[in-house]
Amino acid sequence: MKAADLFAAAAAIVLGAATLASQAPGGAPQPAPAARAPQPILPVAVTVIAAKPDAYVGGMVTLTAAVDQRFGATAFSVVQERVANAANRDLLVLASVLTAPVEAGAYVTVIGEVVRFDPADLAVKMKGSVPELSPDTVEKYRGRPAIVATSVINRAMTDLAKRLPPPMSPEEAALSRQMKQVGPGFNALRQAVTAASAADAAAHAAALNKAFGDAGAFWKTRTHPDALQWNEDATRETNAIAAAAGRADWDAVKALMPKLQSACSSCHGQYRERLDDGTYRFKPALAR
Repeated sequence: MKAADLFAAAAAIVLGAATLASQAPGGAPQPAPAARAPQPILPVAVTVIAAKPDAYVGGMVTLTAAVDQRFGATAFSVVQERVANAANRDLLVLASVLTAPVEAGAYVTVIGEVVRFDPADLAVKMKGSVPELSPDTVEKYRGRPAIVATSVINRAMTDLAKRLPPPMSPEEAALSRQMKQVGPGFNALRQAVTAASAADAAAHAAALNKAFGDAGAFWKTRTHPDALQWNEDATRETNAIAAAAGRADWDAVKALMPKLQSACSSCHGQYRERLDDGTYRFKPALAR
């Protein structure tokens, strides 16, 4: 079976499952929901969109296809199979950013919204990040279906449509290293407390205490008194936990653990963000 047939079959299965899910066990359609559910992302083939664009325009799709041509830094076309006489069987893909060029002939997975290619409409939809295309390319694709991509995933499983974060400052890099010790350290401390291992609990609490002490150097250079206070709270709690564990006072330890977790959660909620590349960084935008 050809690749195009496989993708078309996958799309048919998804659509068929959606139809069955909308019916009651006896086969009678269920009443329409009061509110429209979020639209699913449909797996579909390039050839299917090219043949029946009206069924997909305005919807989100995902497809895997071969890169046919590149049009500048952030636009390219894809085809289901690179064959001769593929006119009008290709699909234009537009991205706001690509952190690396796609390779002609390589397969990529594209997720995005299907639109009718119109430069004026796209200028509004993409908010000034429309790729610059030659007049010939514009005329070639005008009115045809295209995809405004939110993800372009290459064979290395890298999403090229996600912006790379700026380099960390030395201070941010030091804070990141310290914070990477805190999560595993807290889990190890919790396990030691559960096992009532005084020596282990005291050792893990002491290690966390040092990590928070080191992190305090970062917050003292920032005008974020709440973060500095949460860091000082965590330092105080870990010091108290180490002391209580040393004397096997498990009631005191168990009373202190939620306070330590609260200090960490408060600071993370305010000053940590997950970036497009999956990493977590200091979030100055919400600083007060």
